[in-house]
Amino acid sequence: MEIRLILKAAGFILLLITGIPANLTILISFICSSISDKKLMPTDLILTKLSFVNVIVVLVRGIPQALTALGVQKIFSDYGCKFAVFTYRVCRAMSICTTAVLSIYQCIVLLPPSSKCKTLKQKVTQNIQLIFLFLWGINCIIYIPAGFMYSQAELNSSIPKYALNFEFCFVLFPHEASYRVNGTVYTFRDFLFVGLMALASSYIVAILYKHNKKLQRMRNSEQKQGSTIELRAAKAVVMLVTLYLVLFGVDNATWMYIIMAAHVKPAVSDARVFFASVYTAVSPMVIIGTNKKLQQKLKCLSMSSDNKITKTYIGTVAENTAS
Repeated sequence: MEIRLILKAAGFILLLITGIPANLTILISFICSSISDKKLMPTDLILTKLSFVNVIVVLVRGIPQALTALGVQKIFSDYGCKFAVFTYRVCRAMSICTTAVLSIYQCIVLLPPSSKCKTLKQKVTQNIQLIFLFLWGINCIIYIPAGFMYSQAELNSSIPKYALNFEFCFVLFPHEASYRVNGTVYTFRDFLFVGLMALASSYIVAILYKHNKKLQRMRNSEQKQGSTIELRAAKAVVMLVTLYLVLFGVDNATWMYIIMAAHVKPAVSDARVFFASVYTAVSPMVIIGTNKKLQQKLKCLSMSSDNKITKTYIGTVAENTAS
């Protein structure tokens, strides 16, 4: 087996091993919280949506890539290929959009207290589901051509000039114009939302700097605790955005090379797909490591599980002693 394929298989298997459990942990924890508490805070709701699309990305893209690298052929039919390409592209786009919404919402939370800012926060909170519905709709429309019209599982001849080779699927654009237009639209959408992330994150960093000075002068412990909670949430968002910006730079630099080059080596496409998927596996670890509410929920679940095991063990010992 080629070294490229070994590295590819190992990389995507690692993403599966880390990404699926981490994202499912966040997803299940917040679902349990919504059932027990009857509601979710807007930030928790956004993180739930982020973990959902992330786990779909890891599954739909990581498994086929790993299987292909291991030598498995004909993973999908044409219809399966269309579904896989469309689902991956839409969910990856929603991962970008959701991270942008998270950073913008956190930015709104940290705005100076005023009637206008309070109204803005209320409107965003009340319409958060509509915002995500709009984003889902836009991304689904954008990816209909590449997902359903141009995707297929096999080729009858060599790979055409204007095609994207995912090894388990092919996206065949009918001519150069459609190839360039699709690439430009995807890149513009990515840069738009990443730009919004960067602006919101820059504002958050400025607020964090001011809050750190304010905390040093605070004497009221309750006020200090409230500000610390806000700061912790803001820092977590900045970490997520910074992580995405780094991976976005690598991903889109590679993508721009792909759409401009006539022929692209498989290793280049593999690298782009891998870096495009890394965020979905690493971001949940950042969320778990920085979200105190989530950590407490997991700790309670762990303690509950330990108590059940202990009670079962004690009961078993008691029965054996009695007999």
